Amino acid sequence: MAKDPADIDLTPLTAALSKLTEDMAKKMVQEELPGLVEKAIAEEKVLITETVQEVARKALPDLLKPIVEQAAKEVIEKVARDVVGEVAETEVKKEIARLSAEA
Repeated sequence: MAKDPADIDLTPLTAALSKLTEDMAKKMVQEELPGLVEKAIAEEKVLITETVQEVARKALPDLLKPIVEQAAKEVIEKVARDVVGEVAETEVKKEIARLSAEA
């Protein structure tokens, strides 16, 4: 006579299905996780790069302004000293020559 379906022990089948499900889940994670992590890292790199660029764009004018102003001042002063010195020397020589000619 056939066994009553309620009397069948499903424990081995349940264990096998659990193990199969666990193995499939592990395989899916192992196959998909590296790609997902790589994608997430790539997105974060883009965000970090954009953030650094934006911060640099905002900070550079304040950082560079005093440096550029000082450099400009030094260049202008040097050019002024050189030009004024040459012009003054030329004018003094002309005046000496004029006074010598009159004497």
